[in-house]
Amino acid sequence: MNADWERFSLISKILAGCEVMDCNLIHCKFASMTIEEANRLLISTLTELYDEREASSISSLVMERLTGMPKSLRVLKKTGPFSINQEELFQYYLSELMKFRPVQYVLGEAWFGPFSFFVDENVLIPRPETEELVDWLIKDTSSMDSGTSVMDIGTGSGCIAVYIKKKRKDFKVTGLDISAAALEIAHKNSLLNETDIQLILCDIRDPEQRSGLTSVDIIISNPPYIPEKQKEFLDRHVRDFEPALALYAPNEDPILYYKIVGEIAIQKLLPGGAAFLEIHHDFSKEIIEWYEKKGFSLELKKDFSGNNRMIKAFI
Repeated sequence: MNADWERFSLISKILAGCEVMDCNLIHCKFASMTIEEANRLLISTLTELYDEREASSISSLVMERLTGMPKSLRVLKKTGPFSINQEELFQYYLSELMKFRPVQYVLGEAWFGPFSFFVDENVLIPRPETEELVDWLIKDTSSMDSGTSVMDIGTGSGCIAVYIKKKRKDFKVTGLDISAAALEIAHKNSLLNETDIQLILCDIRDPEQRSGLTSVDIIISNPPYIPEKQKEFLDRHVRDFEPALALYAPNEDPILYYKIVGEIAIQKLLPGGAAFLEIHHDFSKEIIEWYEKKGFSLELKKDFSGNNRMIKAFI
């Protein structure tokens, strides 16, 4: 650990008189850190794993959770002391973060648009690029009738399905996933965000299970698209913690899940319907060619970084 951490440990032991608890956290009788000191210590320690910008961003999320205050208020109250409980949580959060565990899993929370979602290692952490996909769908379907049906394939945390339902309460939204654990989290997030969505356990690789799905107006999906051979090149916090089922596609057919979603679209999209898909920019050409060969017309959109990231497919 660095000098700041050693300093904090020494101060805690000298001033507070500490005892080691069963959970291996240090229980201090008196608070020994101010808000400013805790934030500085967190950033300086996290720069061992992340660049300074990311370390600062992670620290801000942790400090907001610990204090219940936004950054502007934390600056005004920077000399305020930590309570015993805050110090214990601080030490727990820091120890978890130093294992490369993503801050969203450590805190059990991720934001998707303006909405908060519970997340853990059973579901992917929502990405900003996926927000762009959902915003496109919302804008594109603004004139569609009440009762329009939407199927979210690979719903995970339920962030896509819940976001759509929050924006269009009159839509009928269904989320599919192969993981029962993921569906439990999606259900929890539906309740937390006060939405009514249907959730279905389904392995879309199974033709029989696909055939049993109900026809819908809209399909949306962010399917697995990282070839398994690229796993070693991913950041450790992604590779070691996010669910493999939601990340990886077979090396021999990286666009397999796009083909499966396309087959579902052919079978289950109602007249005038469309599929909105997040795509891997490295395989955008192959995906587009496959869909065009199947008779789809396509619209392609780039993400905020300028990469080919989203398609709308319709027949």
